[in-house]
Amino acid sequence: MLIKKFPVPCRVDYVPSPYEPDEDGVQDVGYYNGRLSDGRAYRLECWRMDDMLMLTVMFSDLCLDGYRREDMPLLLEAEEIVRFTGESRKLQAARTEDDRGQKVWAINLLLANKKGTYAEIVPELTRYIL
Repeated sequence: MLIKKFPVPCRVDYVPSPYEPDEDGVQDVGYYNGRLSDGRAYRLECWRMDDMLMLTVMFSDLCLDGYRREDMPLLLEAEEIVRFTGESRKLQAARTEDDRGQKVWAINLLLANKKGTYAEIVPELTRYIL
């Protein structure tokens, strides 16, 4: 069996703001580093902004040329990263670069706001504040 080595998403330049919102109004909640079923590393970052609880998911886009934004809700559920709580899948997904310039998928997902809860994170996060 051929094992493919995938780049790990790099966030070396990111400075979390767990105690109070940063200049953009973002307050960091926690993170998780995991692996998809194909061995690809992913990073979760949970954060708050205004009344929204958000999740960012990053993973290498190597060998995923056929993937589109519309595929991401199914991927997130199949990999047991999130569990959607209703019919609405409120997310943005785009190919971008991480802090090392590696090509990654970055998915921003609305977990909850004043109107309700849309998804739950399956893995347990490491909190920035203990």
